[in-house]
Amino acid sequence: MKTAATTGKKEGEVRICMSPDCNEPLGEGRPDKKFCGDGCRNVYNNWVKKKEQAEIKNIDQALKRNRRILKKLLGNMGEIIVTEKQLRNEGFNFDFTTHTITSKIKGNQFIFSYNYGYRAMGNGKFKVVKSFYGDTMPE
Repeated sequence: MKTAATTGKKEGEVRICMSPDCNEPLGEGRPDKKFCGDGCRNVYNNWVKKKEQAEIKNIDQALKRNRRILKKLLGNMGEIIVTEKQLRNEGFNFDFTTHTITSKIKGNQFIFSYNYGYRAMGNGKFKVVKSFYGDTMPE
């Protein structure tokens, strides 16, 4: 006969299916059972994956928006000086970047959204540049 000690649950405790749409009692079975069946397990795993994909989509949208803004401001120029206010007015979000590169000559750190980057110059001004991997960075 199974007891609370052998089943891993407290006496009288009813375990519930983890699927967000189910909430059915699990009944007898393994003490580590989480779902009442394969359907509920699939629903739960798809729900977790959907939440993660939504988070990644939001981050990717912010990165692409930042890149679009830097590209628009730079235009056909090799580099340009803009203000923080200009960037923010366009909707630039300083919290989202893809990588940083340090220039070899002066050691300036450029922060990138894909292949468009910027560096702080002080007094609320930023130098915006475009770089392709392998190209030389501005000083």
